Amino acid sequence: MKKLPPLQVKVEKVKPLIFGKEYESRMILDHAITGRDNVIQMNHGTVKAGCALGGAAHEEDEIYYILSGKGKLQLDDEIIDIAGDQVIFIPAGVFHALDNSESEEDLCILTFWRDWRFNDAYEERIKQWGKSFKTIDEE
Repeated sequence: MKKLPPLQVKVEKVKPLIFGKEYESRMILDHAITGRDNVIQMNHGTVKAGCALGGAAHEEDEIYYILSGKGKLQLDDEIIDIAGDQVIFIPAGVFHALDNSESEEDLCILTFWRDWRFNDAYEERIKQWGKSFKTIDEE
């Protein structure tokens, strides 16, 4: 395997992909950024205060690491409380939806995927930008 140089990404310098007033997602690690296929994909997501997301079930596992904020997470028919410093493993096929509608604080999470091809936001970045990663300084 080819040795690559270490990489540091400053999240605040990454351009967010905006999904309405409810959600923004920053791609902070993927194969294009690292230069290596089969690297874990990582996104920094923000569910805005007072908002909820529709949710989905995916064909692949997903992991959430809750950075800050409080909210609710629907996992199939169960609704759980979530807050900073929690990790949630969401198995393939489990419907999940984030709800931050009762909070006055943004809910910030990291999402992890085994492969970039399993993340719908990745495809949307390619569609809108022609690439998966942009900094705030790029047009």
